[in-house]
Amino acid sequence: MDVYNRRSYERERVDVESVNRNDLPDTSKFLLTAGILTLAILLTAGCGSLFTSSPTGPTPVLAAGALLPSPRLIVGRIVAVDLEQRFAFVELAADAPSAALIAGTELAARTLELRETGRMQASPYLRGRTLGTKIVGGQPSPGDEVVWLAP
Repeated sequence: MDVYNRRSYERERVDVESVNRNDLPDTSKFLLTAGILTLAILLTAGCGSLFTSSPTGPTPVLAAGALLPSPRLIVGRIVAVDLEQRFAFVELAADAPSAALIAGTELAARTLELRETGRMQASPYLRGRTLGTKIVGGQPSPGDEVVWLAP
C-alpha cells in the first residue's frame, strides 16, 4: 500500500511541476477580464460627473411678488419680565441658534401677530434652557416670541 501511495504522489508531483504557472486556460483569462471590467463599471456608475456636463444656463430669477424666507430666527418665548430692573427671562426653543445666545446680541420680542413689543440684549446669564436678557426698549410681556435677526 505504501508503494502505491508513494508512486501516485510522485506522479502527481511531476504533473503539477510540468504545468507552467503563467499559462491560464482561456476560460480563466476571460473570467478575470470580465470581472475587472464589471468592477470598473460598478465603481464609476455613481460618478455622474464623468459622463454628463454641468448646466451652464442662467440662474433662475425670482418673481417680483415671490415670498422669501424670513431672516429672523426664533430663539424662544419670554417666561418672566421684571420691568423695574429691565430684565426678561427667555425659555429657549429646541433649535435656538447658538450665535443668538452670545452676550450682547440684540434680540426682538414680538406678539403672535408679529407686532414688535420690545428690544432686548442677551446677557451672559444662561442656565440650562433659560436665557437672561436686558430690556433695551419697549415693553415685552410673558408669552411674546423672541427672535434674532440672522446676519
